[in-house]
Amino acid sequence: MSDRAAPEAGASRLLPKARLEAFSDGVFAIVVTLLVLELDVPKAEEPLLPALADSWPAYLGYFVSFTFIGGAWIAHSNMTRFIKCVDASFMRLNLLLLLFVSFLPFTTNLLAVHLNDAEEGGAVVIFGTNLTLAALLVNSLVAYAARTPGLAADDVAEEELQVFAKERRAALLLQAVATVVGLFLPVIAVMVFLAISVLLLVDPLWRARRRKSEHARTAAQK
Repeated sequence: MSDRAAPEAGASRLLPKARLEAFSDGVFAIVVTLLVLELDVPKAEEPLLPALADSWPAYLGYFVSFTFIGGAWIAHSNMTRFIKCVDASFMRLNLLLLLFVSFLPFTTNLLAVHLNDAEEGGAVVIFGTNLTLAALLVNSLVAYAARTPGLAADDVAEEELQVFAKERRAALLLQAVATVVGLFLPVIAVMVFLAISVLLLVDPLWRARRRKSEHARTAAQK
């Protein structure tokens, strides 16, 4: 009786993932919308092209944050494909992820205002810390889903989650290093943030192509 009751008690603490996916998608969509609202339109009396050129820090910050959020959303979507349910700890980790994602419009605006002045080092470090913490939470979610019994859809999904978490560790470490570098070389650090975000955004496409090629090769050999 007690042996049977333990798994049943554990199963009763598992929750459907649909509401978590819907809520997360809504937050990601709102944050992307807020990002573009922070971009100022040049005033009518200002020359258009010079005014746009003067606002380059705002556009750079927008592209970095947009690509990062896009990559985080894709990673989140890929992760939830491999799980069948969630538990209370997973939901709290997810809320922490959304906390740092929703903070990005503020830190992006901070970057845009100060990237070209004496406070640019501090602004880049704050922005990079925000990106790094959000990336850390994505990795933590994936790792938690991989090691927690009952969350992964099957053994194959569990292996996919473990590989996914491992592949993102190098990018997370590089992002943290670039954040420290931002104190001394702010613009270089932001360009590194952009490169990492673009890589994480397109990496799933490369991996999908590699898998198709491997399947095609395997089928040809048979």
